[in-house]
Amino acid sequence: MMKTTQPAHPIAWTLGNLLLFCGMYLLLYVGGMYADDFYNRLAARGDSTLPIAAPIIATPEPAITTFQAPTLNQQTASDQPPTLVTSDHSTISRIQIPRIEVDQKVIEVGWELQDDVATWQVAKYAVGHHQGSANPGEPSNIVLAGHVGGSAPVFDRLIETQPGDQIVLYSNGQQYLYVVQSNERVQEVGVSEEQRLTNAAYMNPTSTETITLITCWPPAGPNAFDQRIIVRAVPYTIATEQPAGSNWQMR
Repeated sequence: MMKTTQPAHPIAWTLGNLLLFCGMYLLLYVGGMYADDFYNRLAARGDSTLPIAAPIIATPEPAITTFQAPTLNQQTASDQPPTLVTSDHSTISRIQIPRIEVDQKVIEVGWELQDDVATWQVAKYAVGHHQGSANPGEPSNIVLAGHVGGSAPVFDRLIETQPGDQIVLYSNGQQYLYVVQSNERVQEVGVSEEQRLTNAAYMNPTSTETITLITCWPPAGPNAFDQRIIVRAVPYTIATEQPAGSNWQMR
């Protein structure tokens, strides 16, 4: 009859196997996180056909027929700009900014109330189109926002845009060409309530078709994300003049 061999040090043997199991689990967990991050960054590319997850959007009550956009972070729900009257949902699927090599998918994002503070969601991998803001072809403000840091900093070079740069939005199978008019940096943290409301006014409705692109700045350091980069553009057809040397080819 065969004898069962027992480990010389059963406690050490048990601990060794436990550590081996934990190491394998940790390796699989971290590997899965990296794989998921890689997939989502790939899916968020403008030329990708892979599906991308969208955030859960706060839905207004059925009785509300228009959407009141909350202001930038750190504003109360009562401090909301005038009512937006636009389409019921986003029709934008892609954005290109050739000068800074942006080519990303666009998904609709909503807002959340936390302790009576209205805060916009920010798409983790794509560019977010603020719920209730205009769509291409509508005479109002098209508000788009994206991260400047993290694993998918889609707007990390937004600060480099200049007047005259082109922006292309894809909507309902059509391409819409816009021309950058301004690039501003405003302080958001540590300023007065009046200044924050002034900053938030960039997201208000406009009387003509306008794009407003928003991201935080700077991406690192002791004052990281304390400022906002705000880029505004108008349709090419109503741009006042064509800057010399610009390339207006649709891409």
